[in-house]
Amino acid sequence: MRIFLSSTAYDLSDLRAFTVNLLEKSGHEVLFHESPTFPARVGLHSHDQCIEAVADSDLVICLIDRRYGGKYAGARIASIPDQKLSVLGATKSGKRKKFEVVVPAKSMSITWIELITAHEKAIPVVTFARQRTLDEKETRRRNQFLASFMPAYAERNELFDLLDWITKQKVNNWIAPFHSIVDYEQKLATWMRELERTIATPKEEPEEAATEKTRVCVIVEGEVDRAFVSFLVGKLDLHQQFVIIPTYGKYNVLNNFRTVVAQYGKIFEHVIVLLDSDAKTETELEQNRRQLQSIIQDSEAGNITSFFAHPSIEAWIAAGLVSDDDEPPLGLVTKDIFIRKFGKTSINHVRNLLVHQFSYDRAMASSRDLHNFVEFLLGLDRRGNG
Repeated sequence: MRIFLSSTAYDLSDLRAFTVNLLEKSGHEVLFHESPTFPARVGLHSHDQCIEAVADSDLVICLIDRRYGGKYAGARIASIPDQKLSVLGATKSGKRKKFEVVVPAKSMSITWIELITAHEKAIPVVTFARQRTLDEKETRRRNQFLASFMPAYAERNELFDLLDWITKQKVNNWIAPFHSIVDYEQKLATWMRELERTIATPKEEPEEAATEKTRVCVIVEGEVDRAFVSFLVGKLDLHQQFVIIPTYGKYNVLNNFRTVVAQYGKIFEHVIVLLDSDAKTETELEQNRRQLQSIIQDSEAGNITSFFAHPSIEAWIAAGLVSDDDEPPLGLVTKDIFIRKFGKTSINHVRNLLVHQFSYDRAMASSRDLHNFVEFLLGLDRRGNG
């Protein structure tokens, strides 16, 4: 079965990786944006690439926790109507009352648009939501009269509107609550057993395509890092199955290593932590390396390897580029220097640079730490196919 995984990323990176692992072990193909093989179509906004992937799936699994997610910014916005729904809330006196809620299309999240697309295409949807979020939705409804209501756990009130919108659909409107990852695993297994009986599965793949691949997780800091590693994996034509997870900040990785990173060691054969060094000297770089290695050893995870892009991932990208003055950057390429020489660091701009201007051979010759990182990836590939 071809399954699209719909959810926010920052608060659910661990649950997303866990879900992908479970589903792929059961023989399903999972479409998820962290994968370097995620369907990419030229000329489309990244949000619309997700929309296209939804349309190509047999099932959508939606995960909801505390975040509402980024607003949809793709080309479909003009064709999406504002969503109107009636919710049962309470007045200031406590009397039950129906409130009319209008959610403008321009404020809807990419997750919401993905679900709209699935319903339009008659693609089955299964939604799992954190019980704490569902409980807080009820608190919000009891205070629906209060325009200034601010949730304590959820990111925004619109998340509650999305949950109520799901329950008001004519089909696929059930939300399965979960308290923990153990609870979630049991409920996902139950739902999948039932769905596998009712949803037609794709034709059997050729034997070579069905061969189990070594699973590698790469932990990076942000979306630019993820875009570059994804590009690199595709360039190297590696045989492993890669999942690239942005954790949005080096200190989030270092300060929460056991909960943010070490758990992936239980799911994947190999875990690679790739961080910006942000170091100004070789001495500082070496201190960073020793600190991270010590943290890895303390976690007692034996399959985690660390690398630093020095001083940042932008330096690795710049190593393969030539600026307008046709001279390669000198010295340490910080993010500020990268912006001055090559323009903004938006995802679309970086991808354009990688596709049209990046020289892999130049980068490998110019950056020692990039060369070491690539050699490690190739070594994994040789061991996995030896």
